[in-house]
Order: sequence, then structure tokens, then C-alpha cells
Amino acid sequence: MFGSPGAAPAPRWAADCTAAFAQRLDDPLFAIFVVDTGRGGLAACAAGTCTPRLPRPGNSAPYAGHIGSVATDSAHRRRVYCRACVTAARDRLAGQGCTVIDLYASADGRPLYDTMGFVVRQPDVAMIWRAPSASREW
Repeated sequence: MFGSPGAAPAPRWAADCTAAFAQRLDDPLFAIFVVDTGRGGLAACAAGTCTPRLPRPGNSAPYAGHIGSVATDSAHRRRVYCRACVTAARDRLAGQGCTVIDLYASADGRPLYDTMGFVVRQPDVAMIWRAPSASREW
């Protein structure tokens, strides 16, 4: 599942992620979509989060959407499972009023997202700030 480019997750990642998902399961602004392998394993998943935002010129939508935690087990690639999960997350977010939805694409995932209507914003540059105490995992 973690064969994508990037750093390997820290040992505590699975426990931290499990706790975070459990806390958000009743949150109407959060949804995760999964495809089960049929044997109790995870074939693919994608999570959608709505974040309340202030209106701005050209976009008065009450929420900004983000799709993350997108993954497909290597044994289940090329079966449209990821597309189904991302489509479900996108449609859920759009149904909640998100008119702009972002995601971070790996080189492997970008062709799929291109076919789904996601575009690279130009000339905008995505920037982050990281506290000195933050992990360097990503």
C-alpha cells in the first residue's frame, strides 16, 4: 500500500491515523470511501474533508474541499478502484457545497486525476509552513 514515492511512514503513523479516523467518523464534514478486497483487506481508499472558509471574490462557497489519504494496494491497481473512491469523495464534497477541491498528486496518480478534471493551478504556488517541532515525514 505504501509503495508510492515518498518517505516511509513513521512507526507510530498507523496508530495516529487510526485514532484520527475514529474521531472523525461522526463528523459530517469528513468521509472516507474504501474498496475492500473481499478478504478483509483494503484495496483502495480516499478521504474527503470540507473545511469552512470565508467567501472571497469569485468564490462564495461555504467550504473548501480536500481529498487525501488516497491509496491503492499494488495488487489491486488498474481496476478503477482508486477512481471510484476519488469520484465518491469528490461528489460528496461537491454535494456539501465545495466548489473547489484540492489534492496532492504523486507522479503515478497525476494521469488519473488529469482525466477526472483536476488541473494544476497556474500561476499559484502551493506553499506550506512547518513548525520547527513538526515531523519531517512529508
